[in-house]
Amino acid sequence: MSDSTRARRFSLPDLADERVDEAISTFLTGPEQRRGRPGPLASPPPGGNPFAALETRIAWQEAFRRETARGVRYRRPSAVMIIAGEPTVDSPEAARWLGRVAAPIAHVVQRGIRETDLVTRTGDARFQVLLPETTGREATHIATRVIADCEVWLRAVQAPVRLRVASSGTTAHTTLEVALERALDAIETGPAA
Repeated sequence: MSDSTRARRFSLPDLADERVDEAISTFLTGPEQRRGRPGPLASPPPGGNPFAALETRIAWQEAFRRETARGVRYRRPSAVMIIAGEPTVDSPEAARWLGRVAAPIAHVVQRGIRETDLVTRTGDARFQVLLPETTGREATHIATRVIADCEVWLRAVQAPVRLRVASSGTTAHTTLEVALERALDAIETGPAA
């Protein structure tokens, strides 16, 4: 193939849209021109509101409903994890600590899970995490890692708060709704982490 026939075979039409023209030009010229372009969205700057990254309860419930239906339909694993903080002593000061530690716990939880996992705050220092495509065993590993990270921070600030964690996954005979009930029961009756 000669250069003259090649130019005719691969000619581009005149494009009225500047963005399309720019995208094609950038593609043809290579990655050196793409380096200055913004990449994917960066994580929020430190000092921001960690609660802004959490799902609302309504959005979390809707995602939970969809994930339950998807799990039943395609027989895919899913899990839930619940993290609850409670004061170690009965005093008004210890109870106020729950509100103070909620934001750092939310940040640590959000940092310790995948992008596809959803977190919502359901109480002062209580969070529910939806873990799609996660077995019960994997959820237990995630919970252990997240709680260990949270406890390091709690010890560093000497907060009179202990954390409880419970996770449960679907099985061949149980749905995500049953897994959530099991996790809620375990949080209410189980020992602190």
